[in-house]
Amino acid sequence: MSRIRLLSTDFDGTLIAIGSRGGCTPDFAAALEEHSRQGGLWAINTGRGLEHAIEGFRIFKAPRAPDFLLTNEREIYRKTANGGWKPHGDWNSISRRRHGELFGQAREMFAFVERLAQELGQITILYEEELPAGLVTSSEEMMEIVANDIQSEASRLPEFSFQRNSIYLRFCHRDYHKGSALGELCRLEGIGADTVFAAGDHFNDLSMLDGSFAKMTACPANAIDPVKQLVRRSRGYVAEKSWADGVAEALNYYEKSAAAVAFLRGLPAEAGTMHPV
Repeated sequence: MSRIRLLSTDFDGTLIAIGSRGGCTPDFAAALEEHSRQGGLWAINTGRGLEHAIEGFRIFKAPRAPDFLLTNEREIYRKTANGGWKPHGDWNSISRRRHGELFGQAREMFAFVERLAQELGQITILYEEELPAGLVTSSEEMMEIVANDIQSEASRLPEFSFQRNSIYLRFCHRDYHKGSALGELCRLEGIGADTVFAAGDHFNDLSMLDGSFAKMTACPANAIDPVKQLVRRSRGYVAEKSWADGVAEALNYYEKSAAAVAFLRGLPAEAGTMHPV
């Protein structure tokens, strides 16, 4: 088995530039193939919906498909034997029920968001079943203003939260995010956090990079400063390279460090477990 049993990688902004149709790089392909050769698993942990995520990794053309897709920053799917995707456990159904209950209580919160859009402009609200599901702003500067205003107003409804990435924002229950979805996946698969590697680049990745769900954390050089700061605090690795090459750089760092620790302990290399220093 691989020292790293599970990779949890964001997609947009971490493996490819946001808005691009970038492909898998040779360095990441080699790192992923080595991880797979040692029996490791891979989850793409993304804000994309299921179909959009499938489209993305097909364009990415990695040497292998992921074993799991964690989508919409909260849902968990596993790959089936015929190459399809199905919900893993009852997490998705419970999440949808709890979000439905919360959003049913959030009419005043949504009315505030609609007033905010009218007052500030440069905001497009995205609706699902006649309720706001999220929004898009004209710039990251405008998103900063909007996010701060919504966070302040959300103190009236403690379970109401949001996930934010660049100019995109999705409303959600505070208990459901990339970190909690990763934690549930690990529970279902019997994987300990000390054998999980997580990499991300933006605000919506913070929940899986604080060391709670993955003891090996990383970010590419293009990550925003709050992500780099959290990765450093969680004793993780901030890469010198950007996007997929930065993730490959971090993977190689952890693998080599694990082998070095195993050597110093007088253990076989394959038995080593890396704890960043």
